[in-house]
Amino acid sequence: MGGRLLRRILAAAGLLAITGPLAACSSGGARGSAPGSDQTAFPSDYRAWKKLNASVILREAEREARDLYANDVALQRGTAASYPVGSILVKEERALNADPGGQLRPGDLLRVSVMFKIGMGDMSGWKFRAFDPATHDELPRDRIDPDGCYFCHADAQGNDYVFTKLN
Repeated sequence: MGGRLLRRILAAAGLLAITGPLAACSSGGARGSAPGSDQTAFPSDYRAWKKLNASVILREAEREARDLYANDVALQRGTAASYPVGSILVKEERALNADPGGQLRPGDLLRVSVMFKIGMGDMSGWKFRAFDPATHDELPRDRIDPDGCYFCHADAQGNDYVFTKLN
């Protein structure tokens, strides 16, 4: 059985669960900003983009809170089968902490995970990166799961590998 298939089966069965700082994903590689290339960088203006969730997404099992953003190019998808090259989707990931009353609340920003549509390669041309929110540097491979994004997002192949429905 191939390594990728085995990892996907184990992940689906919950046997390959990764928590904490290793739960992010990235495919490594050079950083830059050329749209449509494999040179992808931290999108410093993403908080000015459309926020996709009305309220914070709480992921109690991962002890994480999330906010999602899309650039204007991604919003142009409309009813097309796939996102246009240049689409960028951002997931802010915050620690989920209990307040003194026991309520779970978003805490410090842990990482910024980004999907870039470059139009070539695996997964219909999507590339994944995870960045340090303070320095905007790509997180090193010892702090991320480089295959995690691929295996998870393969389940959303019918929506061009994106879980969130853009309206």
